[in-house]
Amino acid sequence: VLWLETTDLCNIHCKGCYRSCVSGDRSLAELRNEIDFAIRMRNIDTVCIAGGEPLIYPEIKPLVEFIASRGLKPNIITNAHALTTQMARDLWNAGVFGFTNHVDMMQERPESKKGYTELDLMPLRQKICDTIYEVGKGKIYTTYNMTTYHENFKYIPDVVKWARTNVGKVHGVEFITYRGIPITEGVEWDVEVRANETAEGIQSKLGYTETDKTQIDINSVDCYNLLKDTLGESYEPCAYLGGTGHIREYKWWGQAGVLDRKGKVHGNVGPKTMEFVQMIHHLTQGRYFMYLKGNTAPRLAILATALLGDKKMSSTRRSIWLSLLNPLNWFKPVYFQSVGINQPPDMLEDGSSSMCESCPDACVWEGNLVSSCRLEEYRKYGRLMNAIVVTQDSDKRVKVEPLPKEAVTREDLA
Repeated sequence: VLWLETTDLCNIHCKGCYRSCVSGDRSLAELRNEIDFAIRMRNIDTVCIAGGEPLIYPEIKPLVEFIASRGLKPNIITNAHALTTQMARDLWNAGVFGFTNHVDMMQERPESKKGYTELDLMPLRQKICDTIYEVGKGKIYTTYNMTTYHENFKYIPDVVKWARTNVGKVHGVEFITYRGIPITEGVEWDVEVRANETAEGIQSKLGYTETDKTQIDINSVDCYNLLKDTLGESYEPCAYLGGTGHIREYKWWGQAGVLDRKGKVHGNVGPKTMEFVQMIHHLTQGRYFMYLKGNTAPRLAILATALLGDKKMSSTRRSIWLSLLNPLNWFKPVYFQSVGINQPPDMLEDGSSSMCESCPDACVWEGNLVSSCRLEEYRKYGRLMNAIVVTQDSDKRVKVEPLPKEAVTREDLA
């Protein structure tokens, strides 16, 4: 994926927003250059058009047209507040591949009221997917993001169940654990020491700071366990992406459920099957996929996974076999619907950052690829900030400071 920042303007506010208004709308020429750069350097499959809010970017239609003309999938990351049927139709005609709609109860939305929960936002989610479906009839890839806080953690299974009742309209959901730069006692940042920045200054410049570390302690395994406890064997991931900080850290979970049109879950796609499909896509398209254009397959294709030796799909195949006892199901396809989990960067106990391996959502910054979720630090300070953990040794405070990047020599390393 290339994460493409079109604008830093937005029409609503989200808690912990990773972008602030600095430069407004970016030029179409600059965005085209970044797309060509990512094609050369990363062999991308999808361009995630983000912001700010990309639907208020004035050149959104020609941008989508350009991405589609390069044989890529334009996927718009939006809060959907500005989405209308006509806009969806215009973007569909321009070649849009999909919409990833960010909806959660902690957003400051005009549609929300005080005391609203994720259950109260189900009609809004339904309205959005109905609008998109009206235009694309299921051919526009439609997913939902929900940032996960302590306040809405318990509603994760409810959002999944809602999505399953709309399997023909909703291709997937993803739960992103809330993260923020900790501004707390015991942690200092190198910009405080070396750039004479204050904690208050960091908070004013970065929207994703957090003074209470207990607010950023939900991890991907917590989300996984909740889904397993409530959904049982109908939820099981087939792929994961690790973190740079610990061998047992899971930054992304990838899952694909196998369902019928009415939302009945037959099981999950297994790891060998996912690997096989990725290989076929690479052989035919020359790159691996982030999203597939179609979300259906013949039931016989699921049974054929036995030839791959995918034992993880044995219960899925058994359910498909039973469904074929009814001849009316012989020619009805199955649907795929993903349930993903994402745990953004964490600060470890020693002050280092644990990032997502190879960052799926990298964006271009001054001729390099950097993590989009931490782009704000590059924009404000020219690089990622480094934490300085202040430790307690008897009555003496000891600061453990990393060497400045420019001061590291071979002798220092030795």
